[in-house]
Amino acid sequence: MRYYGVTPRACQPYRARTKGKVESGVKYVKRNALAGRRFASWDALNAWLEEWMVTVADQRIHGTTHERPIERFARETLTPLGARAPYHYARERVRRVPADGLVAIGAARYSVPVQYVGTTVTVQETATHYDIFQGAVCIARHLKAPRHTVVMEPAHYQGLLRPGGSAPAVGPPLWDPAYQSVGEVMVRDLARYAAVAESGGGA
Repeated sequence: MRYYGVTPRACQPYRARTKGKVESGVKYVKRNALAGRRFASWDALNAWLEEWMVTVADQRIHGTTHERPIERFARETLTPLGARAPYHYARERVRRVPADGLVAIGAARYSVPVQYVGTTVTVQETATHYDIFQGAVCIARHLKAPRHTVVMEPAHYQGLLRPGGSAPAVGPPLWDPAYQSVGEVMVRDLARYAAVAESGGGA
């Protein structure tokens, strides 16, 4: 609102004299422009509303100003929006990258390159994306996902994931010829350990 030079006026709760004026505009459109009509598409609806606004809504005598809206707007000095760039929505927050490389944002989790684990990153939110920065460098960019979703970019885990996503091998480990022998392991009769335990002595 500040960006476009507008000062909002909040209505008092349970005060119909103020809130009612806002809601009555919605009621007027529903009862006058839309009641009893069907539209084949959004384009058809919008075309009709534009025609209705020019031929009906702007020509009536307004109940509060007692003037036709088209005449009232002709006298008002309104700020043209074309001279101002569209408002850019952005929200920034700070996160620490956990061990799994998944940064929690908006009840979902998004991956960053694993080399940034343990560092602090800045998340810049737009209307559609999350941009994750480490300093001035954008290290990840994700489309917004539904809550409780995990969004993982495979490239962020390069060097950690198996090529082609193949499953790890199953079964017992194989003998490694490079592993040095530890020598022969002494084998004793278990009765000797039982005797030591009963006597309370050492081996």
